[in-house]
Formats: sequence, structure tokens, C-alpha cells
Amino acid sequence: MKIDHARLGELVSSICDGPLTLAEAETIMAVAQLAVDVDGTEDADEIATFFALGKLLSILAGSADAATPTFASDEDDDERLHTLAAQLDRTVTRELAFAAAHIMTLADVAIAREEDAFIYTLRAALSIDEFRAGEIAFAVGNLR
Repeated sequence: MKIDHARLGELVSSICDGPLTLAEAETIMAVAQLAVDVDGTEDADEIATFFALGKLLSILAGSADAATPTFASDEDDDERLHTLAAQLDRTVTRELAFAAAHIMTLADVAIAREEDAFIYTLRAALSIDEFRAGEIAFAVGNLR
């Protein structure tokens, strides 16, 4: 699905009406990176969306000029997911991480089975109830 980058800001603002810390923004982007990597492929739209989202979150963190980091870890992906989820202690940051990951799974051609499983596991790790996850997924789906 082609993500409308101009509408990313609307979605982010609908979830987060205040600032983020730089650490929160980086943790959210680390979760998004896991979503990018989970299917083992990356395409140009997915990469462009990742950096557009990173820029928006950097602005919310008051660091508009910050480069969007990429992340490498020796941790198992499932362990990393739970480690990152535990670092997000505010509801707004957990919901933004869920939205960011969901955006990244939709930014390529189609949701792969691995991406679908990742989103399900992420929802549980972030303690987001099914109803709220559905609301966020609906909003993300409207980004085309």
C-alpha cells in the first residue's frame, strides 16, 4: 500500500498531542525498524516511509534536525521487541509505537504472514487492547 506521507502528521497528531522525549522517539523508531525487518525484505516505499515517520517523531521530540537512526542489535527479535515495549511507559508512546509498526507493515506491497504475527505480538507486548488496536489500525489504513 502506498502511504500518503503528507497525512502521516495527521495520524501522529491524532495519537499524540504533546511532545516526546528523544529517547521515546528513538524507541518508537526501533520498534518500527523491527516491523520493517520482520518479513526479510525492504522496498523503496517502505524505506521512504520509515524516514518520513522518523522525521515527524524527531520534530515531536524537539530535534527536527536529528537524523533518523537505524538500529542493529544482537538480541533476538522477540526479546528486542519486549525490551523496547518495556521502555515505553506512557500510553501515547505505546500507541505511537503500535501505529508506527503497523504503518511499516503496510508500506510495502502487502502484509506478509510474518508481519501480521509481529503486529499481534506487538499489541500484546505494548498492552494495547484489541478495540484500541483496531481503531489505530483503521486510522493507519486510511493513510493511502
